[in-house]
Amino acid sequence: MTTLKEQIIDLLEDNHPNELARLTGEDEDTCLKIVHELLSKDPNDWEPERSGDIWAIYGKNFSGEWIDENGNYLGFDTRREAMEYIKETFK
Repeated sequence: MTTLKEQIIDLLEDNHPNELARLTGEDEDTCLKIVHELLSKDPNDWEPERSGDIWAIYGKNFSGEWIDENGNYLGFDTRREAMEYIKETFK
């Protein structure tokens, strides 16, 4: 029997994290919290990027946006705020 985490690992190869709840039948928060567990915790893998009116944190060498431990995508007013978050989160 495949665990939800294993199922999410497989689904992430071809799907965006926002589609996981629909594809698994689980709630979105649970799916995104599992995605958080799978994300690289190396601060060198992440960088702030402008996304419309906010700054978000994206992978440098892979496609993906940072999802925090609560299953949330984060937005910052400035690049500096995003950089501080990266420094504090990956201590």
